[in-house]
Amino acid sequence: MSAAPTIGWSAFAAARYRPGTSHSHFLGTDDALIGLVRDHWRDRRPGEGRDGLAEVVVVPVPPERFVCATVEVDETTPLHAVFTRRQTHEDGYVEVSAEGEREPARHAAVVLYSAATLLENGGARSTGCDWEIVCLIAAPVADAPMDPLTMARNMLAKPGGTPCRYTAGQFAAAVWYWRDRARIHVDGGD
Repeated sequence: MSAAPTIGWSAFAAARYRPGTSHSHFLGTDDALIGLVRDHWRDRRPGEGRDGLAEVVVVPVPPERFVCATVEVDETTPLHAVFTRRQTHEDGYVEVSAEGEREPARHAAVVLYSAATLLENGGARSTGCDWEIVCLIAAPVADAPMDPLTMARNMLAKPGGTPCRYTAGQFAAAVWYWRDRARIHVDGGD
């Protein structure tokens, strides 16, 4: 049996997935989160658009202590729109956020990139670890698809994206899932 991989946070993700932001986050220590990933490493599966376990993996973890980033939207929901970018070198986009209550986190997973994958498309590593946490998923449903804009950034190998391919069905499912959801609006939060 091979040695357990080393796991750390990417600097990008560590700044985003924390309390006080409009992103999903974990109400525990970094060590506790990394421990959860290690405890459930055997359950990992390929990331969306991937075939194997060498580049991007999704590790399902118990949802307790995870906080969801989304709000269900209807015609009465106050919405906010801003033109933003995730990082200064990335292309800008319109981001819509919604006022309301965060959806419950009934499912959670941690997305990790291998050291080699982090270097693709002009990327960088933040640690000397084998794998880095790049995203925390906390969702009301199992297998919630990623935001279609993120999928497009990846598939088109845009700055900040990690090149991979998605099917038309994956894109359609993502658009349908996100048709009545938005990230929570947090005043002064990222």
